[in-house]
Amino acid sequence: MIAAAVGLAACGSSSPSVHQAGAVCEVGQLDETQMLALKRAAPDQPLADLSHYAPRRHARAADALLNGGGCESNRSFRYGAGVGDITGPALGEEQLGYADPAQVSQGIHTREHARAFAFSSQCGGRSGYAMLVNVDNALAFDSIKFGVMKKIADDTQDRLADYWTMDNVLISATHTHSSAGGQAHYDYVNLFALGFDQQAYGAVVDGIFQAIVQAHRNLMQATPGPIAIATRELLDTAVNRSPPAYAQDPEAERRAFVDTAGREVTTNRMMTLLKLKRDDGTPVGMINWYSVHGTSIGQTHKLLSGDNKGYAAQRFEHEFSRGVYADGAFVAGFFQSDEGDSSPNLFMMELPESVLHAHGGEGWDTRGGGRDDYESAMISGYKQYHHALALWDDADEKLHGEVKAIHIPIDMSKVVIEAPKTYPDALMPAVGAQRTCEPAFGVTFAAGAEDGRGPFSEEGAACPMSDDRLLPFITGYLQTTLGVLPDGALPSTLIEPVGCYNPAFALLGYACQQEKPILLPLAVAPAGLPLVLLQARTAPLQIVTLGNLAIISLPWEVTTMAGRRLREAVLDTLQDAGIDYAVIAGLSNSYVDYLTTREEYSVQNYEGGSNIYGPWSLDAVIQEMTRLASHLRDGSAAASPYADPRYRDHVPLLPFHLGLVVSDSRLPAGAAFGDVTQQPAAEYQMTRDERLTVSARFYSAHPRNDLMLGSSYLYVDRKVGDDWKVVATDDDWWTRFTYLKNGGGSDEALVEWQVPAGTEPGTYRIRYQGVTQDGTPYSGSTQPFALKGCS
Repeated sequence: MIAAAVGLAACGSSSPSVHQAGAVCEVGQLDETQMLALKRAAPDQPLADLSHYAPRRHARAADALLNGGGCESNRSFRYGAGVGDITGPALGEEQLGYADPAQVSQGIHTREHARAFAFSSQCGGRSGYAMLVNVDNALAFDSIKFGVMKKIADDTQDRLADYWTMDNVLISATHTHSSAGGQAHYDYVNLFALGFDQQAYGAVVDGIFQAIVQAHRNLMQATPGPIAIATRELLDTAVNRSPPAYAQDPEAERRAFVDTAGREVTTNRMMTLLKLKRDDGTPVGMINWYSVHGTSIGQTHKLLSGDNKGYAAQRFEHEFSRGVYADGAFVAGFFQSDEGDSSPNLFMMELPESVLHAHGGEGWDTRGGGRDDYESAMISGYKQYHHALALWDDADEKLHGEVKAIHIPIDMSKVVIEAPKTYPDALMPAVGAQRTCEPAFGVTFAAGAEDGRGPFSEEGAACPMSDDRLLPFITGYLQTTLGVLPDGALPSTLIEPVGCYNPAFALLGYACQQEKPILLPLAVAPAGLPLVLLQARTAPLQIVTLGNLAIISLPWEVTTMAGRRLREAVLDTLQDAGIDYAVIAGLSNSYVDYLTTREEYSVQNYEGGSNIYGPWSLDAVIQEMTRLASHLRDGSAAASPYADPRYRDHVPLLPFHLGLVVSDSRLPAGAAFGDVTQQPAAEYQMTRDERLTVSARFYSAHPRNDLMLGSSYLYVDRKVGDDWKVVATDDDWWTRFTYLKNGGGSDEALVEWQVPAGTEPGTYRIRYQGVTQDGTPYSGSTQPFALKGCS
C-alpha cells in the first residue's frame, strides 16, 4: 500500500526478485488512501538515548581484553551454514499460532525452512561449539528439539553427537502463524489440530536435522574468519499491541526509553546483526535478531507461508546465492527476539473491536499497510531485509572471545524468588519472597490479541485484589453478563467469578495466580490419579556466547519491558567476563507461552492471561538466568535448586490425528492426475498499474501423499532457445498453490502466478506434479503462453 515506505522497484529492474505485489511495470503515484495512511502513521523518531543498548566495554579497562592472553583477544572463528525444508502438510492440518479451528491448511504460499549456523572457536587450549537454528515455524516445541537430538545421537556418518548437545544446540522459531500444527507433545497446543500429526512433526524434525548436517559439514571444511557485528534501530516496522499493559510499568522505567520528541518507545526497535564473511571474501551467511510478530498474514488465510521474516530471508539470500540452496550457498537467518507485545500491523490499533473480532470489515485487510495480508507481510519483510542489508554493509566491529554454551531445564511451577525487584513507583510492590505457580491460562487467553481475536469479548479481565474493588467488580459482572453479548463474542466477565478465588483452584495450587481469573488449568492431578499435563512445567534456559555477544535463549514470547529487564540482568552478570552485547532469542527450544512484567500481568491483557506460571514469572526467570550466567562466567557446571533432572520428551495423550482421511478423488473416465482442467490464456499483456495473475488448474491427488520436501508442487518455466528454464516454484513469493476439494467431484490444484515487476517478456508455461496414493508420480503442463512487455 505504501510504496514510498518500501522502495518498490520500477519496470525493467535487473533484479528478478521485486518488492511490489501487483503492478508489473512502473510504480504509480500514491492515491489519496495511501497518502492518508502515511499521514496517519507519523514516522518513528530515533531514540534520544541509546545507552541502554550500548556495548558494556566501558565497564572494563579499554584494552584489557584485546591485549590479554588466552581467548580474550581471539577474533578467529569457524562457521558453516545449512538449510532444510520443513514444509508441513499442505492440506488438512490446523495452522499454528491463532488456535483457530477454521484455519486449516489448503495449500502453499511459500515453503518453510530450517536455517542452521554452526560455530566453533579454539583458543587458550579450549574448544567451543554452538549451533543456532532458525525455523520458519510458529513455535519450537521441546518435542522438536528432543526429536532432533535423537537423530543427532543416532548419527554414525558424521559422529554429530561428539559436537552437538542439548547445551549448545539452540532451535528458535520465527513465529509465522501460517505453519503446520500438530507438532507438540503437549495436548493443549494440539487441541484444534485434532491431535498429534506425525507427518507434520517428521517434516520439521527431518528438515532441521538436514540443515544441521549441512552446517556441520561446512563448518568442518571451513577456514577461520571473523564475525562482524552491527546494531541499529529499525523504525516504522512494529507497534505495541498492548499499550494498557505497557502503561502499568513504572513511569521512571518507561521514561528511560523515549524518542527525540519525548514519546515513549514501546517496542524493542534494535536490530542486531552478525556478518559471516571469511577473510578470503567468501560470504557464508547472516544472522539478525529483531522483535516483531509473524502475524502480517491473518487467520482467514489457509496457505502455508513464512510471513514477513520468511520474505526477508528469501530476499536477503537472493542477493548472494540467487535463492538456490546447496552446500556452500549463502544462508540468512532472521531470528525472533522479544516480540511478545510487538506487532507488524501498524494501523491495527485504530480499528474497532467489532472489526478485530470479525477479522474483516473496513480496515482489516490494510491493517499492516498493504492492500492485503500478503502485501503487508512483504512490506514488513522488505523493511527487515533492507535494514539488515544496510547493517551488513556497515558491519566492521569484530566479535572477540570464545564460543560457549550452557543450558539447564527449570521446573517453573516451584521457583521461589528470594528477592523480587521492586521499582520506586511500582503498582505491585513485592513484599517478601514470592513464588511461581502451577501453569494455567487466564480468561483473557481466550480473548486473543489484536492480531487475531478469540471467542471472548475483550482483554483486561482481572480479579479484584482488594475489598474496594469487589463491589464494582460484581456490579460490572452483572451488567455485562445480563446485557447483550458484544459483537457476537462472549463477555469475558462471564467466567471471572468461576476463575477468581475458586477454592477448587486453590487446592490444585493455583491461588498464587492472583489477578488471573483461571480459565484452563494446565497441570491437574486428581486424587489418586496420574498427573495430567496439558502444557510443560519445565522451561529450558540457555545462554550461548559468540565472542563478546550473549544470546539469551528462552521458550517464552517476551514482552518489550520484560526483555529489557532480562537483558540488563544478564549483562550485569557477564560484563566483567568480556560480554559486551546481549540479545533475547525468544521462542527457543520449547514453548511455554508469554513472559510479562509483574505490572503488565496485573491488568490481564492477552499477554498477562497467557503468562501461565503466575505474576512473578519474570522475576523467577531473571533469578535463574542470572544464576546460569554466573555458572557460565565462572566455568562451573549449570546448577539450580529448581533444575528438573528428569527433563525428557513428553508423551501426548492423543498421539495421532483424529479424523484424518487421506484419499485421492475419483477422476472422469479417460482423465489422469496432472491433466490440465483450465489452461492459461494464450497471451497476456503486462501493464503499468494493474495486477496480472496467470492461473491454471490440474487434476490433483492428495498433497499428503508426498510433501515434496526439497522439491516443489509447481513450476513456472520460461522458454530459452530450445530449452525451458525454471523461473518460479512453490517457494516463490509470487506463486500460490491451492488445493480445491470439489465436493464429490474430481479435486484440483489451482496454481496462480502473480507476475512480478521486471519479468522478461517471452514464452512461459506452468507445470504441476504430485504423487498418487499408491506412490506413482505424475505431472502435467499447460500449453505455452506469451507475456508481452509494457506498451
